[in-house]
Amino acid sequence: MDIYWLEQNASDVPCHDRWLSGRECARFAELHVVKRRADWRLGRWTAKCAVSRYWNLGDDPDALAIVEVLPGPTGAPRVFVYGEAALVSLSLSHSRDTGLCAIASPSARLGCDLERVELRSAAFLADYFTWDEQQFVAQTPAGKRDETITLLWSTKESVLKALGCGLRLDTRSVNAALADSLQPKSADWQPVSASDDCGNVFHGWWRESRGFIYTIVADAPPVRLIGLQHGGGVVLRTPGAGDDFG
Repeated sequence: MDIYWLEQNASDVPCHDRWLSGRECARFAELHVVKRRADWRLGRWTAKCAVSRYWNLGDDPDALAIVEVLPGPTGAPRVFVYGEAALVSLSLSHSRDTGLCAIASPSARLGCDLERVELRSAAFLADYFTWDEQQFVAQTPAGKRDETITLLWSTKESVLKALGCGLRLDTRSVNAALADSLQPKSADWQPVSASDDCGNVFHGWWRESRGFIYTIVADAPPVRLIGLQHGGGVVLRTPGAGDDFG
């Protein structure tokens, strides 16, 4: 299974709203907190650009406006193209003016998360992490501890998104498993896995870049992780037979 990902920054988001659909504009109008509005626009822009590049729909505002990213019954994002539910699995995250979107075939339970590496308290570790995770952190060198905790937390968030529950589910119901030690800081993706209390196993990747931890997981071993290039000249994927929008 191939998983595609795209990163965008707040500076990439146009000032105008011509790339939003009518339903998205209505949703945006309901938001009144400045930061919430900015985060929402960044998330929608990142997701719509990812879908557009995934299906080679074009990058102009009119093309992006036919792609809608709307909350489903659980609050998880759902994709519509030309008003029809799209056969695609999508996950979305944003932090500190950076947006991340992962996209895959509709059969995948997919989750992604983006977190800033920062100091976390001992109480945070005790309240939200499993015993195995706490032991892993305890064995981590002090200089790597903040990165390790952030990585474990991000992996758990990605899994909870893939399960369609988000933080409504106890974070201790998910146990993240890392290598024995973190590799040197690198923009390259490295493997990660996690399991939940029901025996579901999730596989994926993580990386550290610019002080952020990125994680992407799915409930099947991914074959490739492919970066989408919004605005680039390379078409990475086009719809195939049986891969329509409805």
